[in-house]
Amino acid sequence: MPSEILTKASPDLAALIRRLTETVDPNAAKRPPKIAVVGDFCLDKYLYVYPSLDEISVETGIVARQIRAKRLFAGVGGTIANNLRALGAETSCFGIVGEDGEGFDLLQALRKIGANVEGIVVSSEVVTGTYMKPMRPDSKTNPESVADDGALLPRPGEGAWIEGARLDIRNPVPFPTSIVDELKRRFLEELESFDAVVVSDQFPPGSEAVFSESFRAFLSESALNHPNARFLCDSRFFVNSYRNALVKCNANELLDAYDAVRRNGELRRETTLDHDAEEDLARLLDAGKWLARRNRQPVLVTRGARGSLLFQPESALDNLEIYVAEIPARPVEPPIDICGAGDATNAGLAFGCALGLRLVDSAFLAGIVSSITIKQIGVTGVASIPEILDVLRSKVG
Repeated sequence: MPSEILTKASPDLAALIRRLTETVDPNAAKRPPKIAVVGDFCLDKYLYVYPSLDEISVETGIVARQIRAKRLFAGVGGTIANNLRALGAETSCFGIVGEDGEGFDLLQALRKIGANVEGIVVSSEVVTGTYMKPMRPDSKTNPESVADDGALLPRPGEGAWIEGARLDIRNPVPFPTSIVDELKRRFLEELESFDAVVVSDQFPPGSEAVFSESFRAFLSESALNHPNARFLCDSRFFVNSYRNALVKCNANELLDAYDAVRRNGELRRETTLDHDAEEDLARLLDAGKWLARRNRQPVLVTRGARGSLLFQPESALDNLEIYVAEIPARPVEPPIDICGAGDATNAGLAFGCALGLRLVDSAFLAGIVSSITIKQIGVTGVASIPEILDVLRSKVG
């Protein structure tokens, strides 16, 4: 038997349809899956600037931009939570926010989608991570005007808006150990009740966030000690740091982690990575097999429109066989918006695992969820069970 086998995966569409139908059947006795999201959370704050209302400040003589609308969303781990809630999962969030206005708004955004926020530690010793995104109307397709009722147009969600230079708020110093310890305590207290756990580790090296090598080690140990909960770890820069858990990453992240082994652990910033990584099948196979063999756990590598690669280790006597399956992507015609596609994939994969689906079927489900969300332009989209069932039934028919 060859040590590595590349196959075209055939998802069990009938089983997928049957199990997903049960989740929305009020007569079904099955409870909804219970899933935790742990790690990085931030506030996405969209600020809508109306150029026609620009003023010159009396005090400084500098232009004062006028904001007439704002939209607030829970980002990073909050995006995963939003997708899980749309699928019907009971969702609990575990992270750290500041005792500030952004922290209040972030918690409100999570409560609004129905997520449990009892696991989030609020502290006056940190500031809440925030992405502030100034939005201006596209003058070519969406010029400002005044409606008959006197309201200024365009409003958020009407026509095209262009995102300006983002303003990021990040915590300036490492989180106090006592606060991280409290987060660990809350997480462990509830861990036995979860069917799956999604780890969202997204900020770059040098960021003062909840994650550290010790916190990643804590999560890896938690995964080892609680095998009944499927741990799914998604890390933009620290794929190498996780053990005992299913790792999900994109092609660039995997190759960076693989190459870092040859660079004495040096990681490159995502903006400098190889944009042809999705096409480099030979290197992806080598890297994916290495990571799955090292961790003795599955690895899912997303490749955009090319679908994904699923690496599954299986023991055979004294050897560890790595079986590689190509998961097909659902073709999606433009226009598309890939913002949040990775988080949608995380949610779909965790949801499928929590339902007890085969890993191949969970990976295929994750791709379907992502394909639905990227068609929702200008927002971080979500996919519902009825929408997913429509896609699956169209494939059967």
